[in-house]
Parts: sequence; C-alpha cells; structure tokens
Amino acid sequence: MNSSRAVPSPAGSQEAAFTGDPLPEGLAPDIDPVRFARAGERLAGVTLASRMPRLLASGVLDGAMAVHWQLRGENARDELDRVRQFLVLSLQFAPVLACGRCLGPLAVDDLSISRRFRLAATERQADLEDPEAGSDVDVIAATPRLDLAALIEEEAMLMLPMAVAHEVCPSPATLN
Repeated sequence: MNSSRAVPSPAGSQEAAFTGDPLPEGLAPDIDPVRFARAGERLAGVTLASRMPRLLASGVLDGAMAVHWQLRGENARDELDRVRQFLVLSLQFAPVLACGRCLGPLAVDDLSISRRFRLAATERQADLEDPEAGSDVDVIAATPRLDLAALIEEEAMLMLPMAVAHEVCPSPATLN
C-alpha cells in the first residue's frame, strides 16, 4: 500500500472500511471535528510512515511501514453528565526501530492504542477542562479544521517505546 484510503462509514456500522479512492499525498483529510462528532461519522485508512517525517525522525527505520488508523465521532456524557462531542482515534502499526545496543534494525511487535479526545470550544477551555477529564480522555480545542494527519502522526510518535534492544544482538555496533 502506498497511500492512505479513507471512506465514511454508515453511522450504524461497527467497523470502518479500508476501501475507497486514495487521498491526495496519502494522508488523512482535515475534518471539522464538531460536525464529525455530532454526526457520529467514521473514517479509516492506512498511511505509510514515509508520509510522516516527524515519525521517521523519531526513530522509525522503515518508511514502508503502514499505520492503520480509524477515527470515530460520538456524542457522550462527560464526567459532569453533560452531553459533549468526542473523537476516538485508534492506531495500529509494527515499527522497525534501531536497537539501543547494536544499532541494527529491530522489529517491534504490533503497537495499538485507542485514544479518546473531548472537544472544547477554545484552547483556554481545553486547558481548564483537561485536569478534570481524567486519565482516559484528552481535551482538545475544536478548531474549524482539524489536521487529522498531524494528529495521527503525533499519536503514533507518542506510542513508540523509549528504547528497544535485541535479547541477543546479531552483530556488534560499528562506529566509523
């Protein structure tokens, strides 16, 4: 796969499809997060690491690695029982990173996560609400256009382990 594919899924479906026309540049589209959440929309896609320069700079060695992502919008109650808009982002990928001892490539088992974001009207409101939201929810400002590709890349970077090492390195590190 060399591009991202995203399609809206019917609001009642449980899984987002990974089919559709390739998106420009293989990246996830910008969305209106409030409209997306209120409508209960869904998007899914696959984006190659080569389209994510910050992820590659974070130590991912394989630009052909696929990051599978799904985004779901929902209306739900917050901790104060108010109906709010949420985005749920799920990511799954298996990076190849540099071993901390020999610097050789090391394939890491699948990493997967599902993150829940509550939408706030402004950055200031998001900052005020974030401490009360609990550890399972991040509060973000509901900008008119959310750069979904940047959010996916940022969350993928946060998933990377701090350091990895072979149990037994195949060869010692060589320094030039």
